[in-house]
Amino acid sequence: MLLNKTYKYLLFLLILLQSASVIAQISVKPAEALTKKLEKRATSELREEVSKQQSTLKNGVRTTTQDLKELPGRSMQNRRREEAKPTMDDLIRDQELKNRLEDAENKTRFVNLFAQWWMLPSAQQLKLKLEYERMLDSMRQIDSSQYRFPKLVNENQFVTIFGWHPHFNGSSYKSYNYKLLTAIAYYSYDIDPYTGDALDTLVINDFLGGEDPANGIVPTAHKKDCKVLLSITSHSEENNTVFLEPSNAAARQHLIDRLIYLLDTSKADGIEINFENVPAIYQDEFYKFVKKLSFNLRGVNPNYSVCMSVPAYDPNNIFNLGKMIKDIDFFIIKGFDFQLDPKSSTGVVKKPVSPLNFSPASGEEDLRSVVERYLASIGPYHANRLILALANYGTLWKTDDKGHELLEYVPYSKIQYDYVMKDSGLIRLDSNYYVYVWQKLDTINNGRSIIQTELLFDDVQTFRHKFRFLQEYGLGGVGIWPLGYDEGFDNVWTVIEDEFTTIKIPPVQGFEQITAVSKKARRWSPVLLTVLLYWGIFAAAGFCMALLNSEARRRLFQSGFFRMLFLGFFSVLILLIGSYFGLFSGKRFMLMVGVILGAFFAYGVIVILQKQKSKAP
Repeated sequence: MLLNKTYKYLLFLLILLQSASVIAQISVKPAEALTKKLEKRATSELREEVSKQQSTLKNGVRTTTQDLKELPGRSMQNRRREEAKPTMDDLIRDQELKNRLEDAENKTRFVNLFAQWWMLPSAQQLKLKLEYERMLDSMRQIDSSQYRFPKLVNENQFVTIFGWHPHFNGSSYKSYNYKLLTAIAYYSYDIDPYTGDALDTLVINDFLGGEDPANGIVPTAHKKDCKVLLSITSHSEENNTVFLEPSNAAARQHLIDRLIYLLDTSKADGIEINFENVPAIYQDEFYKFVKKLSFNLRGVNPNYSVCMSVPAYDPNNIFNLGKMIKDIDFFIIKGFDFQLDPKSSTGVVKKPVSPLNFSPASGEEDLRSVVERYLASIGPYHANRLILALANYGTLWKTDDKGHELLEYVPYSKIQYDYVMKDSGLIRLDSNYYVYVWQKLDTINNGRSIIQTELLFDDVQTFRHKFRFLQEYGLGGVGIWPLGYDEGFDNVWTVIEDEFTTIKIPPVQGFEQITAVSKKARRWSPVLLTVLLYWGIFAAAGFCMALLNSEARRRLFQSGFFRMLFLGFFSVLILLIGSYFGLFSGKRFMLMVGVILGAFFAYGVIVILQKQKSKAP
């Protein structure tokens, strides 16, 4: 009978102690216990959320890039930045009110500090947060390209990255960096001034895709969300004189009709007007032609883009952008070929292709002077309608006692292969024009004559400097002439990516929802602990007072049930306090072993005492 009672007491004690352990884990640190249970599910949900957001973002890339890669102009869909949130200083101007608020805050600072101490994250929460950060790092490392977006020129417009594909580069358009390009222009429809037809029909046939229209330049670029324009060119003063003659209106109209047909057939997105050497006497006729061309194209399709390239040198001020701004979406400043100076008697001046003078007051034509001239023409408010194009090549010069001579134009890839990689020790940075110079001296005629060979070119550092220059002036983007000259090297495109794009990774929502549950539970932790401690204190005090009475002591300790309850109560109290101070954290197995051994030890002591008492007289 006694053995059965003992088993019952022991079972009761074990159940009580196990319940106490659970209560201790949940009541004292509910957030920690809850977070442990949620940890596995939280990690799984985070992974699912990351995967879901990656899939959603990938599916939305085409839509997103279509929105971002809008060309500047009146047809562009503007986007606005999220307005910055005002600070307290912005909202509250009354100093007396600020002081009252600060006094109220100071009065509650101890309460706030106590609350903050209670809300410190547990080890499981920190572990979950680290897992969350690790996943974000993984997302960045695996593929950040899908999170790259063009920078904002202003609050309404994204930067434009433009380039020309010359027809003589063949099918190199298939390997262009379309993830960065906003638009490319196929170069070119060279105008026959007498008829308005193209001088080279094979070039136009290639524009339409040749024998493989499905893989032509237009469908290839469109698959990568890049727009395609058709360049129309006329660079000869003689040809422009014939074409713009008032009596030659039929040729101009034929050109317009032909362009409408080509755009509709190819599904291209617009045209680029690329004229040079327009005679001053035909300036008004040129403006009329531009207006008529723009009006007719937009009458067929209002989404067609009409842009215009303007030369670095314009001594007669033919290209008055203010008069054409209503008809042209954006203007491309050809910031290259400064060596072809029309003011020079020889027509060629030994200077870089795209110089940026160290001193703005030097008086020499450079990128700064040209940009400022066109800004004055269009107005600073429309600076975002200007794109500055730079050259993708350098110039090789020979200088001797007879003067200097331009030997050839050297593509960027050849510069890297034949000069940078082979003779990098001969390269220096010219800080006057901000350009790289490769220089070599040779002697002939038994040392009596010296020939100096120089290559002037741009590379990573000078490109970066000029890209930042155009951003400082608030221009709408950058252009590259021509595309394909840097085949095999991505140096320039890496700089473009750094300077004109930014990474925006969306936040993972799962982390906030999951930890919110834990935070809510932690708010009740002080209340539960306080209740248990007060209950324990009063129970202990009452018990101690009861022990002062000998009759109460005798009756209480003669009861086996009371002894088990007494042991269980103090075991629970020890577990609560020990769990709160972290004594049992991560030691559940050892805790349970200790509880079981302690129960057997207590039971053994009670049995021994009962036997000794039964033998007493």
